[in-house]
Amino acid sequence: MAASGQMRMMIQRSRRPFALTTEAAFAVEGVWLIKANFSFRKTVKGPLRALVNQARLAVMAALTRQALLGWGLGANTVRVRLKSGAHLTEFHLPGKTLTSNLLLL
Repeated sequence: MAASGQMRMMIQRSRRPFALTTEAAFAVEGVWLIKANFSFRKTVKGPLRALVNQARLAVMAALTRQALLGWGLGANTVRVRLKSGAHLTEFHLPGKTLTSNLLLL
C-alpha cells in the first residue's frame, strides 16, 4: 500500500519476442543519426507473420520517436543505421514518413 493509502498494482508486461535498442545523436551538423539494433530471441514461438508484424511496428515506432527528438533538436536530416544480426542497413528517413508513423505512438 502506498503512503497515500492507495494500493498500486504492478502488472508485468509480457516479454517481447525480440530485442530492440535505439540510440541517436548528431553525427555532423544538422544530421541526426539513429543507431538501431534488432534481433529475434532464440526462444521465440508463434506464427511467423504475427511476429514479423509485431517487430515491424515496434521498429517503426522506435525510429519515429528518435526522429521526432532529432527534428525537435534542430536536425535537418535523419539517417538510420539498422543492424540485425550480421546485416547492416543505412537509409534516409524523410520527414513525411514521420507524419504517417505518428499513429503508432
